[in-house]
Amino acid sequence: MMYSFNFYLKIAFQNLVIHKARMILSLLGILFAVMSLVAFGNISSGMKLKIDNEISRFGKNLIILRSGLVFITGRGARQFAESKTLKLEDIKIIKERLSEIKEAVPFFDTTYPARYRENTLKVSIMGATPNIFTVRNIELMVGKPFTDKDNEDTLKSAVVGFKVYDNLFKSENPIGKYLLIYRVPTEIIGVIDEKGVDFTGQDQDLQVYIPLNTFMRRYSNVDYIKGAYFQTEDGVNLGEIKQKIRNLLRRIHNLKDTQKDDFSIFTLDDILKTREEGIRLVSVLTIIASIVSFLIGGLGIFAIMLLSVAERKMEIGIRRVVGSKKKDIIFQFLTESVIVAMIGGIFGILVGCIITVIVDFLGGFPFFLHIGNIFLSIFISVFIGIAAGIYPAIQGTKFVPIEVLQ
Repeated sequence: MMYSFNFYLKIAFQNLVIHKARMILSLLGILFAVMSLVAFGNISSGMKLKIDNEISRFGKNLIILRSGLVFITGRGARQFAESKTLKLEDIKIIKERLSEIKEAVPFFDTTYPARYRENTLKVSIMGATPNIFTVRNIELMVGKPFTDKDNEDTLKSAVVGFKVYDNLFKSENPIGKYLLIYRVPTEIIGVIDEKGVDFTGQDQDLQVYIPLNTFMRRYSNVDYIKGAYFQTEDGVNLGEIKQKIRNLLRRIHNLKDTQKDDFSIFTLDDILKTREEGIRLVSVLTIIASIVSFLIGGLGIFAIMLLSVAERKMEIGIRRVVGSKKKDIIFQFLTESVIVAMIGGIFGILVGCIITVIVDFLGGFPFFLHIGNIFLSIFISVFIGIAAGIYPAIQGTKFVPIEVLQ
């Protein structure tokens, strides 16, 4: 006697309703496994997408040179052991001798208080050459950037970040107004579009850019710089250029083989390496936790199905007497085990997506739905259902109908 698939489903759902408590317990392992797999897959993809967006906003094909030693902590924060050996002439020589370098932007950065009337704000000041705006993809909301002539004439002009404008000027037009930066009156000539916090933890909206020569002579009175951005041509191996810059700068600074570098060179990939390693570590731990949860869920379904077979000897005996074949019994119990696993998987996907939305909202990550993990979760759930149900289903065919009915 052959039964339709609808018949198997009907019997399976009836059994789920009758024994709903034990079935819920058996599917929780699958639910948690799928939830963690889907949620972290979505969240990690969103994090990587955010990193890619930040890289594109920070600048393309960039190599960053810092005077002294730079330490990148686990959260992407930077710590400096500064040196005063890096000069403007060093950057000029590097730019002239390495043809792969398209743009070079020397800079000096520090933190100063900025005041407008009675309002004061602590801001990050960066003195740089005018090509900083093209190399770092900085777009202005209003006003204009400073020029090479402004840099040569050491004009006291500034382009400010959005938060600087918003906190100090409110709704007032800042163009042409004077901002006191470390007690030096500085004319506002432009306001940058809102950019947010970059992957190094630096709030770009609290940044103030002024011409490099102006900063070195009129604000800090120094003859050295803090670093430089080098932008290479497309298709250039950044690792190789980084090594060329290192070798050249060591020769310029007359460093012996036994002496350590008095500078640090890194690319955006170097900055992100620690963060990506953290993502990979959490990914491995998530996979391990999912595997353990899948195993626990499979064992739970296995135990419940064994119990169900033992409790339903009479049903099996009657169905065998009226014409059911062994394969009908196997299909019945396999259907039930797969249904239990599928329900756990579906609810796991829903909970995982909900968690993704919450974490993305709180963390400021773009929402990303990892379709591959969803299909993988469904496939594994079906496989676990079949694997956990096949032995109990076969055991159900070993009952002798006459003995059961007696």
